[in-house]
Amino acid sequence: MAHVPYFPDTGENKIFVEDIDLSQIYYYKFTEESTVLTFTFEMKDGHNLHLLFGVPKIDRLKDFHPVMKILSPDGETLDFFDTSQLSPEEMYEPFGDTYSWLYVDYDRILDKGTYSVTIEAKEPGKAWITFGRKERFTAGQILSLPKLIQDIREFHELKGIATWEKYALGILGAITAGVVLFFLL
Repeated sequence: MAHVPYFPDTGENKIFVEDIDLSQIYYYKFTEESTVLTFTFEMKDGHNLHLLFGVPKIDRLKDFHPVMKILSPDGETLDFFDTSQLSPEEMYEPFGDTYSWLYVDYDRILDKGTYSVTIEAKEPGKAWITFGRKERFTAGQILSLPKLIQDIREFHELKGIATWEKYALGILGAITAGVVLFFLL
């Protein structure tokens, strides 16, 4: 599933999610000054809250264990996830050619109302969270794919281009060479 990627500034710690059903991912860097990140969103009656929560698979982050809470409209904790108490699943994401530790795969029908998801980190680190399943991209997002892929790979502290991009460039190069040779001969 492809997600629309967002990279909020580190100081931006309160985010309203316009369309919770839209497939989207937020990449966030926690710092000493920015330890809590809160997402707020409206749920329609009987809709699913679908989210994934993980940490980039980077050796220095293996002991980074944020806590995530899902809060009801009245502020009560619906679900609580302490990643230090969970066994993560290794997840490969082919779009950015990245690996992560997936701690939470959440899918639950909720009543209508304004809900929040809060992520708290006691130390600096990186985490990401996805919402929704509905895939919809604007022309601008599609045109900015090379930059977005680069940003995703940098977030995961990877250099260079994704493996699939290398193959695509090779194929494009071969096609270009074939076209040039066709017109020269």
